[in-house]
Amino acid sequence: MKKQTLSMLCCLLAIAACRQPLTDEPVTLDEAKLSVALLAVPDYATVTITNVKSGKYLETSGSPTLNEKFKDNAQLQQWQFSGPAGQMDNWQKWHVIYQTTAGGVKYYHIRNLYSGKLLDVPSGTGSSGTILQQYAAFPLLADQQLWRMQDLGNGQYKIFNKGNGLALSVQGGSTANGAKAIQETAVTDTKQQWTVSSIAADTWRDDEVVRFFHRNSASLGSSAFDQGNTIPLTWSSNNGKVLWVTQDAWDGSQVQPNGLFNCGAFHSYSNSVFIQPSKTNWNPNNAPNMTITTSTSGKPKQIFNIQPGTAWTWSGPGIEIGDKVYVQCGEGNGLNATGQSLYRLTQSTGTQWVSERFMPNGLSGTPSINYSTGMVKPGDGYVYVFGSQGISFNYESNIHVARFAVNTPFQWQYYNGSAWTSSPTTGTAARITTGKGSNSVAYLNGKYIHMTMDQGFNCETTRNIYISTSSSPTGPFTTPVKVYTIQEYFKGQYARYYTPVVHPEFDNGRQELLLTYCLNFSGCDQESCEGAWLDPYWYRVKGIRVPYGKIGL
Repeated sequence: MKKQTLSMLCCLLAIAACRQPLTDEPVTLDEAKLSVALLAVPDYATVTITNVKSGKYLETSGSPTLNEKFKDNAQLQQWQFSGPAGQMDNWQKWHVIYQTTAGGVKYYHIRNLYSGKLLDVPSGTGSSGTILQQYAAFPLLADQQLWRMQDLGNGQYKIFNKGNGLALSVQGGSTANGAKAIQETAVTDTKQQWTVSSIAADTWRDDEVVRFFHRNSASLGSSAFDQGNTIPLTWSSNNGKVLWVTQDAWDGSQVQPNGLFNCGAFHSYSNSVFIQPSKTNWNPNNAPNMTITTSTSGKPKQIFNIQPGTAWTWSGPGIEIGDKVYVQCGEGNGLNATGQSLYRLTQSTGTQWVSERFMPNGLSGTPSINYSTGMVKPGDGYVYVFGSQGISFNYESNIHVARFAVNTPFQWQYYNGSAWTSSPTTGTAARITTGKGSNSVAYLNGKYIHMTMDQGFNCETTRNIYISTSSSPTGPFTTPVKVYTIQEYFKGQYARYYTPVVHPEFDNGRQELLLTYCLNFSGCDQESCEGAWLDPYWYRVKGIRVPYGKIGL
């Protein structure tokens, strides 16, 4: 819940220099020395692609601090190894992904880990000498994004585009940093030969997921928001659908013809829910908002009513039980939480549902533990609800757990470090683990997965995401593993980020766990608006995938 990140902002600025790190930085390894020549091309591999003539790596061009390496149409170039302390930057890492066979020849997508976008021929042109680019994957296979790997032996390849037959090359055969990657008629020069080396699987940005949140249609409802919890459904014809639960949300009607909001615009509702038609359908136009008929604010897309005397209801994690869905919500004013509750949604096969508010034992009053960190149903007859208690001025957290039997959702029990009791217990003795500034807990493959992120609202230089696991809801958890560093910037400064969520239900068939986080409009000492406009990009969910093997799943 974002208030845990925001409520101590003034204190955070005052004491930032005094905080202690939760985990040690991992030992750095020289990734260039750990690569192995790819002697045969598998169906899926993480690789570097190095030009034989120059010895330099294929990468996306552009300034990281201007977010240019994330963008469609970013040109490709070669560059020497780049990255801190021997750790290669992800814009020099690629996936080779088998897609189709035609005429006995295998064709692959080549995807950049940093951007999640594909090696692409601009407009599919057949012009020799054209500079190549990265671009989002098309909904259907397109020849301009398909590549043939001609094996030359010893891990070296020539790489040809399916659509025009031209070869991947370096412009002018240059050996300089920044020389552009082009397509051209095949020759015998080593400028068209590439060493493809296998490297360790790594976390990558899922561009398809990121683009799912580009919701610019007024008919859809929620257009930009923070928080993005998911609840997979199994009841009746909703089986296979997924609820996306948000906090403060702008409506699609606020999006202007240029895709931006007017500067000074304010969000339309403090929470919302929209319905993804399946776990594999990432078309934003197919995910309409849920509505209710009992809104106390005259806002049918605001699913969880704001309570008298409060200014917001921020929805959090939830779980399905039968035809009901239970969602934890926080309530408060300004940046201060004054309470929390449990809502029950009654499903329909359409978009109009029924929403009711309940108060389980132990949740009333001003919360010291916000049970917004996770809600899981592992199959043992209980639902486990995880909460965070901010410590060290919210640079760190104590993680706590409660539970309820699946048939008695309003009768909660709280773990005090040794037993289950009827009311919450704060402090170190009752915690099940510790976290950084913001946290999420989910369940997969018999493991409770704890995602934690460095404090992201004060633009600190340490901006990492960590994962730990446990076989028990009460711990112990493994030592956190750093899986990703957030590298988005706003006007050249660090972008604010928060609201982590683990999404174990989105199995992409590659054993890669989906994680999300959100950005906030402003950066350090930067105005939110850019001229007369407010860019929704800075208030939309971002998705990354972590290989199971990296985190012990």
